[in-house]
Amino acid sequence: MKNKSLIFILLLTLFSSLTFSMAHPVTPMLMKSLSLPSFMFGILFAVMAIGNFIGSPLWGTLSDNKGRIKFLILGALGYGFSQLGFGYVTNPLIILLFRFTGGFFVVSYLTTSMAYITDITTKETRVKYITYYSATSTIGSALGSLLGGTIGRNNYKITFIVQFIFCMILAISVYFLLNETITPSSEKIYFKKNKSNTNSTFTNKNLISVFIVIILFFFASTSYNSTINYYIEDVLNLSSTFIGAFLAIAGIVGFTVNLFFTPLLTKYFKEINVFKIITLLLSLTLLLMVYCNNLTIFFCAAILFASLASMHIPLQQTLITKLSNGNYGSLMGILNSCKAIGMVAGSLSAGFIFELGNKLPFFISAIIIATGLIILALSTKKKFVK
Repeated sequence: MKNKSLIFILLLTLFSSLTFSMAHPVTPMLMKSLSLPSFMFGILFAVMAIGNFIGSPLWGTLSDNKGRIKFLILGALGYGFSQLGFGYVTNPLIILLFRFTGGFFVVSYLTTSMAYITDITTKETRVKYITYYSATSTIGSALGSLLGGTIGRNNYKITFIVQFIFCMILAISVYFLLNETITPSSEKIYFKKNKSNTNSTFTNKNLISVFIVIILFFFASTSYNSTINYYIEDVLNLSSTFIGAFLAIAGIVGFTVNLFFTPLLTKYFKEINVFKIITLLLSLTLLLMVYCNNLTIFFCAAILFASLASMHIPLQQTLITKLSNGNYGSLMGILNSCKAIGMVAGSLSAGFIFELGNKLPFFISAIIIATGLIILALSTKKKFVK
């Protein structure tokens, strides 16, 4: 039964990632058509991340107590309606409202799906299946970007309609394909932390240091993601079709690297050491993008950054689950809250700093990731985790 559930959740991860990423290549086109200022792309991302931050611990705790399936379905439905509104309204304030609700609901799906994959794996197999989960997410995002950019190249609203339909299909598929892993509790849910659990799980110094690095990582990756699409269209004057193709290539390369290299590296080296090396390479890759004027090298560095980032994410999840004592829904909620903090800071800074220099967000992201590496190195001098 668990093997069947693993296959289904990985297939749904592929489809959900495809669906959730479809609007990325056409968002710059939406902004241009509405004559929104360039800093608005950062605000749009930040508002969505605030929704992530608020929703993550809520949905994580609820799914621990009330079951996973209903919150997977709720996330897909809520995000679908939010994206439909985002693609069709023209009032900037209403657009921001839909971005918030989109972030609030999509994290219900993302948090719960990560908890679901943890529910049905053992400590021995978890790193392998979390890597598969991350790899399918990467390839799904790549295909979604390619599809969204292609069908919306002349009219971005078509992309949002198809995305809405796919969200409805996703919700129906979850209902029929997945089995519940949590026995729903009839007891009243308290969101106040239990003191003993807090001491044993959430104040672990190594766990806290990993959470800090995750915040800084998502600051950098979000700043990169917020900037790269707009940089390609606004500075390089390339089309949404090119953006979609570029993101697809980056995703396919990331998928391949993650699928084969992450399990291989963690088999022969400690996960924390692999984590540190990838963090260092992420910083160096961003610096290469800043100082290189050759477009071919620039895009190769961007693809390398995306590939390394796809390896970083499953390692984050693996280290956190190994340092914790259960309550995976709540734990994934905290993980996504840390992710959201980085996303808010990264997207806002990218939006405003882009006005000062179109490569400045890449440079600041490189420094931020390097800072995370220093924190990680200082906090892991003692024995960490195998």
